[in-house]
Amino acid sequence: MKNFFLSLKTSVWTLLGLVILFFIGSYMMPMHREVFSSMNEGLLFDWVRNAAVPNLRQTWWFFAALAGLILLTLNTLVCSLQAVRGKWSRADFLLRISPQVIHVGFLFILLAHLLGAGWGYKLSGTLPEGASAPLPEDRALYVRNISASVDGSGYLTDWSAAIYVLEKGERVKVGILGPNQPLFYKGVGFYLKNLSNDGIPAAHLMVNKDPGAIWALIGSILFMLGSITLLALKWKKS
Repeated sequence: MKNFFLSLKTSVWTLLGLVILFFIGSYMMPMHREVFSSMNEGLLFDWVRNAAVPNLRQTWWFFAALAGLILLTLNTLVCSLQAVRGKWSRADFLLRISPQVIHVGFLFILLAHLLGAGWGYKLSGTLPEGASAPLPEDRALYVRNISASVDGSGYLTDWSAAIYVLEKGERVKVGILGPNQPLFYKGVGFYLKNLSNDGIPAAHLMVNKDPGAIWALIGSILFMLGSITLLALKWKKS
């Protein structure tokens, strides 16, 4: 079993299987929009429980891909631990540590996606002035005021929306949203995308929480540093 997780063939065949499964998923998702439409809007575990499990004929590839990612993670961990346990010398330290830095970066990126999908969400919608909408984690968003500036031709030149963030019925954050001017509260970002005025001014809003963002950044930096170092050392050695 240990040799199985240490084998490069395990990595190659797992990656090939994942590519095939993702190809199948890209084909099936547009065909079954009613099942997958809420996949990226709420919590992953809620989608799995409410949509994926009751519709296994359409979502089996997702669970197979998840199993493949778990196998790839174990393969990466075992290979890295085996490499770290070997004898080290100062002369080849960078050459041996660079692949492990790449592995750690890859694992951090996987962790980031897990955190973002499992405990994050992305919601969007339109709220008229004076309206509110419930949010996860016992929060709510209230649009207090909307203002807009127009030029002589009637085109919007600037716009903003004053909002409240409520938590358990209490006002916890007050701010003004505008173009490239989001508001953040406890890792949740509030964004104003556009305005409309069909009798009542309304704001097109997006609310996004991604607890894996910092891990994705760290993982990307480590992956890039490890790759550049390994490439430079191989180039120099050749």
